[in-house]
Amino acid sequence: MASSVERTNDLVREYLIYRGFTSTLKHLDSEIKVDKKKGFRVDKIIDQLQQLIQNYDLTGLKDYWGYLEGRLFSRLEDIYRPTVNKLWTSLYRLYIIHTDYLKNPEKTQEFFQKQALELQGQVEWHDWFVLPFVPVPEQNPNFLPYFSRQWADTFLVSLHNFLSVLFQCMHIQTLLLPRHHICLL
Repeated sequence: MASSVERTNDLVREYLIYRGFTSTLKHLDSEIKVDKKKGFRVDKIIDQLQQLIQNYDLTGLKDYWGYLEGRLFSRLEDIYRPTVNKLWTSLYRLYIIHTDYLKNPEKTQEFFQKQALELQGQVEWHDWFVLPFVPVPEQNPNFLPYFSRQWADTFLVSLHNFLSVLFQCMHIQTLLLPRHHICLL
């Protein structure tokens, strides 16, 4: 998939050069540098998500996931909605663990303040609202698994695999055309 995108980019560049649209070519190159889809390279998408978490950029994380949701996940068949939701939940949890693990309680509390309305009705989040008040959450049985490097690595591999399969099943035209459902099987 990435090679298709790169070939398409090269063709567009060639056309712009042929037509003499040098300023448009400059804009294309600058847009490609900040491309949210990262040229459909899963490793770059994962890196971007991790960077947003490391920078405590909750708004950026939500916006980027929203972009992936609108451009990719919304095209999937409904049977994949629970998987996408679980990945989103795990991404939020990775963010929270990062804020708490580095002992940044302000960012942990900010997360729950900003996300309270969205998450309070979801059963999988009920136990998590007490996290800011647990003295040593990495020793609490409810949170212990999430503070392990193994959990974070497993989640990131799962997300990577999901995106890889998604991109392998999609064609470049699929992403450019109006929405239709994609089956990953």
